[in-house]
Amino acid sequence: MLTIKIKPKIFFLIALTFLPYFSFSQFISVDFGVNGLTCSACTRSVEMSIRKLNFVEDVVMDLKNTNGKITFNTEIPVSIDKIAKAITDAGFSVRYLNAVFKFDPITISDNYCFVYENSNYQFINVGKKKIEGNTVIKFIGKEFLPKREYKNFIIFLQPLCETGKQKTYYVKL
Repeated sequence: MLTIKIKPKIFFLIALTFLPYFSFSQFISVDFGVNGLTCSACTRSVEMSIRKLNFVEDVVMDLKNTNGKITFNTEIPVSIDKIAKAITDAGFSVRYLNAVFKFDPITISDNYCFVYENSNYQFINVGKKKIEGNTVIKFIGKEFLPKREYKNFIIFLQPLCETGKQKTYYVKL
């Protein structure tokens, strides 16, 4: 068996060289609203549907406010589409879906795009802002909003990210 010994100083210099290329961005949690929740059985149905997703660490539902909060297993990629589908599969519709995303320091503006886990995220109606750390982003789309609210955003939903085969999610602060 071949053993390679690397002096600590050399290892530190190598690690320091490649550190700027690693991103520590990730989804932390999602707050979501559900239309149609009227009883504890409804709430339980949505909760159990969401708990089946392998990236979900915990779900807390609030029947009084008809919403919930999901925290994620940080080792597994998150699928925003699967969250919306889990809610609709339980027989309800999504009223809103807001994610807490941990950003490395960046300056964003209208139509700014970033790529995370093979998907594009395009900011709409944000102006120019610096963001860093845990930041709430609101998802805009048919599957994430009621029809009436979605219609207010249609004019802004022009895909401007270099997509290839990647999906583009529209988000705002």
